Amino acid sequence: MENSSRAVETILVVDDQAIQRKKILLAVKNLGYNAVSVESGAQALEFLKSESVDLILLDIVMPDIDGFEVMRQMNADKHLREIPVIVISSLDGEMDSVVRAIKAGAQDFLRKNFDPVLLNARIGASLEKKRNRDREITYLNQVERLADAAAILEKEVVDPARFQFEDIDARDDSLGRLSRVFARMTAQVYERDRRLREQISALKGVFGLLAIGIVSGLWAPLSRTVALEQPHPIGTAFWVNIVCGVLCIGVGAVRGKLFRLNAKLIVVFAAWGILGTLIGEVFIFWAAEQLEAWIISLVVVTEGFMAFLLAMVFRIEQPSLRRFLGFVIGVVGVFVLMSVTQNLEGEARWTWILVAAMGPLGYALRGLMLAQYLPEELDRITAAGYSGFAAAIILLPLIVIFDDYYPLKFGSGFDKVTMVVLLMGLISAVTCSLRVILIKYLGAVFASQSSIVVTVCGIAWGALLLGERLPGIAWLALLLMLCGLFLVGPRRQEEDKTPIFPRVDTGAPNNRNSQPGTSSITHPDNT
Repeated sequence: MENSSRAVETILVVDDQAIQRKKILLAVKNLGYNAVSVESGAQALEFLKSESVDLILLDIVMPDIDGFEVMRQMNADKHLREIPVIVISSLDGEMDSVVRAIKAGAQDFLRKNFDPVLLNARIGASLEKKRNRDREITYLNQVERLADAAAILEKEVVDPARFQFEDIDARDDSLGRLSRVFARMTAQVYERDRRLREQISALKGVFGLLAIGIVSGLWAPLSRTVALEQPHPIGTAFWVNIVCGVLCIGVGAVRGKLFRLNAKLIVVFAAWGILGTLIGEVFIFWAAEQLEAWIISLVVVTEGFMAFLLAMVFRIEQPSLRRFLGFVIGVVGVFVLMSVTQNLEGEARWTWILVAAMGPLGYALRGLMLAQYLPEELDRITAAGYSGFAAAIILLPLIVIFDDYYPLKFGSGFDKVTMVVLLMGLISAVTCSLRVILIKYLGAVFASQSSIVVTVCGIAWGALLLGERLPGIAWLALLLMLCGLFLVGPRRQEEDKTPIFPRVDTGAPNNRNSQPGTSSITHPDNT
């Protein structure tokens, strides 16, 4: 293959005769065009599969694939048929072939013994027609893209930036003005819709947090009740997770949402069990033997700060001054809480606060782990059930080692502890499912803020069920922690920026990568 390196437009010369091919190639180069040549019809078709040209000078009579077959295959391709063809003929006995070639789509013809001035005129005329056709194709393609965008917007609101209409906006004609007006109007509609979606999402999140808080707020007073009756932290956690697993798997089976486990999911559920149960629940059950329910409830609120700090350390969410200030205020509230408990009866009460704090630490680690590694397509309720069974399996050897098994009693021997454990299993199933749903849609840090409502509800349930009352300064600790969590806040939802239309190269409509005249819509609901 022979070519020259400079020119604006590219012309492909197809001729099986070396001398004639070089003659045409040199003449085209002298006219200032980029000249590329091949020696057969087969090579020409292969070349056009990967390269873009603006004009073809095509010999008719060639030994393998003649000029007619080349034009036939070009006409069968919606991109190649737009390339103008000038056939080359000696005209001696080939006039019928020239006429046939013109009918087949060739724009013009040349004698093999051409005049350079005539060559320049024929090439110039053909390229001018192509330029006009290119502009027409570009215009029609842009009109089609605008029409397709309007059709999409009739069904749903989409970020106008995803349409990538910069090339249309740059036009100084009526189509460009229409595109700019279209962009402004859709941007206004989209912004209103985005704010509304954020408000709805926030409301859903608040209702989710309230549901978790009201139900999970029972956890601290119920843990205290079990600890005072039968202090078996590991055995209690075992039964709670068995009940949680049975309930969630049952619901998943009824809904037809069960899924198969693989090695990766087994590791995820094992980590879920270790973080949420071994580190989370067991330590809270253990601390409940020494601490009142209201103290445990206040400790639970630290989950939000732990989740925020861990998310910043592992760069899962971006830090900001406001969120860091909230973290500092929350830490001050924790120290106030520790100072309160030191004045209560009993020695080293703050050490038990640290034990209880392992619970929210485990929950925070669990939330971040699930946000990163739990596949999006899995049903969250079924996943919570698998995690419950995984936690129970993990606890079995610990029950044997520490001799901490507590048999539940049913029938005539049904007792208070059995009733409380079953209730805690139900609470675990509900709250665990709600938490992983919040993590999926609003992030681990926001889901961890359920600890705010859990704390408030836990204090209320403790007062109602156990008759507990908070010291005055404890309210200050609670207020500081709530203010801190408010400043930490949830992450902002990321907007989908996936382009709906492929970016179009308007400079070369015959380029096979630009695909002129087509829009290849990708609907937003499928991206």
